[in-house]
Amino acid sequence: MSMAIDEPQAPAMYKGTETLKYTVVTTLADDIEIRSYAAAVKVVAQANGENNAFGQLFRYISGANSVNTSIAMTAPVETTSVKVAMTTPVEMTMANTQAPMQMSFFLPSMYDYQTAPRPTSPGLSLVAVPAKMVAVIRFSGLRGDTKLAQKTQILREALAKTSYKIISEPVMMGYDAPWTLWFNRRNEVMFEVQ
Repeated sequence: MSMAIDEPQAPAMYKGTETLKYTVVTTLADDIEIRSYAAAVKVVAQANGENNAFGQLFRYISGANSVNTSIAMTAPVETTSVKVAMTTPVEMTMANTQAPMQMSFFLPSMYDYQTAPRPTSPGLSLVAVPAKMVAVIRFSGLRGDTKLAQKTQILREALAKTSYKIISEPVMMGYDAPWTLWFNRRNEVMFEVQ
């Protein structure tokens, strides 16, 4: 008699890169979903400008951490502005390369908050992200302020027709490297909902 052994599930992947694991709860439109995300761990940089934040995070995954080890890059990269007014939630300063902003890299699923290498740079912090429900609008192309504002407004309007309540500021999620051709890029605007 053979007994089944629970084998670890393979991580979720996007174009050969580990990505955050989620389940689609419902689809509101071709490009809008309600998702349930598993708990995760991310390293966060607050910096003036996207390039500065990215550089700090890249050094962390390249070995500038408590165990001096390289950590695999994952997708997506999360970007938010440090301060967003409620009346204009997507006039974010993310496109301005020197504006205050926050960028996060999610760590591979093999890590939890206890086992993740600690950042050694004072500009970085490790954050445990609990499981959560989110609303997402997915789009391709470039992600300038105007497009982010349009997509965020479309997502807000779609959610207003449902029983889901927005409980966070918008977050921009980018899945592809900056050198990826614009029409092949996967971008998302996300709100946490309940």
